[in-house]
Amino acid sequence: MFKLILPAVLFVVIIFIATNRFICSHSGLAPQFKEITKSKIVDFNSDSLWININAIAENENSFKIEIENMHAYILQDEISLGKANRNEKWEIEADDTGEIQIHTVLDTKKILKIISDEPDSLRLKLVGGADADLGLITMPVDIDINFSVPVKEQLSRTVQEDTDNDKIIKIKSAGLKNLNLGGSIVEIGFEIQNPYGIKFSVESYASTLFIDGKELGEGNISKRIEVKKKGEMSEGKITYKLSNTKTLRSLFGSFFSGKLEYVTKGNLIIKILGYDIKIPYTKKGVLAIL
Repeated sequence: MFKLILPAVLFVVIIFIATNRFICSHSGLAPQFKEITKSKIVDFNSDSLWININAIAENENSFKIEIENMHAYILQDEISLGKANRNEKWEIEADDTGEIQIHTVLDTKKILKIISDEPDSLRLKLVGGADADLGLITMPVDIDINFSVPVKEQLSRTVQEDTDNDKIIKIKSAGLKNLNLGGSIVEIGFEIQNPYGIKFSVESYASTLFIDGKELGEGNISKRIEVKKKGEMSEGKITYKLSNTKTLRSLFGSFFSGKLEYVTKGNLIIKILGYDIKIPYTKKGVLAIL
C-alpha cells in the first residue's frame, strides 16, 4: 500500500515546492512587460506594414523564468491595426529584466488614414498576453503597453538606405550636349524602380553638377514623376545648364580626352505614404559627348 501511495505523495510535495518557490519570491507575481524601447519599420506594401519592436519584461522573482507564446494586438484608440506575435521561448534571469524582439504586422490602409491626422508618429498600444513557464507551472502574463512609432523618421531611413543601395534610382545615360560656351547642357537619364508595392512619386532633385571636381551648373528633374506599383519601371531626366563659362573653358581639353567624370549633389524629395521624404543624394559617373 505504501509503495502505491508514495509516488502520489512525492508528486504533491514537488508541486508544493515549485508553487511555494514562486509565491515566496519578493513579488509573487508573473513577470511584467514594462516598456517598448525600440521600433523599426522593416518592410511595407499596399496591404501591410511590418514593424519590429523591442520590449522589456521584468522578472521580480528569485529564480529564472521562461516566457513563450506571446500573442497581442496593436491598437490605436481601441481600434485594432494589426497583430504581434512571438512563439519562441526567451529567458529572464532572477531579479532581472530581459529584452525581446516582437514582430508586428499592421494594416497599411488603416495606417494611411491615421497618419493624415498624425503627421510624424503613430501613438499605439500593445495589448495581449504570454505564458510564463516556471517548470511545473505555467502562468499567464498580461501585456498592456503604450508606445509610439516615428513613422516619418523610420520611412526616411528605409528610403534613404534603399536609395543609397541603388534599389530605387538607376542611372541609364549621362551626356554632354551642345558643347559651346553659351548653351552647353548635361542630360542624365535614369530609371526608377519600386521596391515597395505602393505608389510613390519623385517630387524633385534640385542639385549641383560637378565635372572633374569643378562646379559647373545646377539642374532638376524635368517634371514630377509618378512611380507605379512594384515590378514596373518609371523613367526620368535631369537637365543641367552649364553656367560657369570660365570653368567650362578650362575643361575643354578634358572634353576631348574622352573621359569626363561628374558628380551630382542635392536633395532628392520622394513623396510616399503622404510624407515628403528629403534625402541627401550624391551620384557619380562618367559623361559621354553627345
